Amino acid sequence: MPFLGREFIVYKDVFWPMADSIPLIEKMQIRTGDHVVDVCTGSGVIAVHAALKGAGKVVALDINPNAIKAARENAQKYGVSDKVDVRLSDVYSALEEKETFDIITGNLPFYKHQANDLAEKTTWDQDLNVHKGFFRGAESRLRKNGKVYLVQSNLGPLEQIFEIARQSGFQERCVGEITTQNPPRTFYAFEFTRKKPILTRFYELASHQSPEGEMR
Repeated sequence: MPFLGREFIVYKDVFWPMADSIPLIEKMQIRTGDHVVDVCTGSGVIAVHAALKGAGKVVALDINPNAIKAARENAQKYGVSDKVDVRLSDVYSALEEKETFDIITGNLPFYKHQANDLAEKTTWDQDLNVHKGFFRGAESRLRKNGKVYLVQSNLGPLEQIFEIARQSGFQERCVGEITTQNPPRTFYAFEFTRKKPILTRFYELASHQSPEGEMR
């Protein structure tokens, strides 16, 4: 499958590279040497691009054995197999207890329908359980000042997903988008960071005020 000027191997029942991942890949801020975990990696397109952007280590996770096979072969194809560690995993289940990351990425299933097999699980998640597990686990897996990047569509339950994130202590910001014509829809890249304590936000606001109390 062609994607961003490259070709990726995709096996049966694996979510293939689509335009939805483009704004995330373009906007995710990865510093040289960062540790990244990519949840629901599929064919590994986000994980491979994270490595190509300079990540020192990328752990690519997926529940689908065919996705694991594809992601490993794509990492090898683009010369980053020494950086990309692909593991069969239900969300974060394959991570070691003390593994933490600078960046967490995900292109998660979001259509609220019952999934009956691995192929349907790449896009359908009736109760958004993957999102719930993703954000619950993100707080303990994310290093200080770390960031979470997530793909979402204008057809998805955006407010419900934001609420799931907020309940786990995160705040969202849209950092990129792309619109496709066939089918017509807009895909967004959201950056999530930990919410700042109320007192911290208060002091930051106060520091931007002049002696007369006017905002600078």
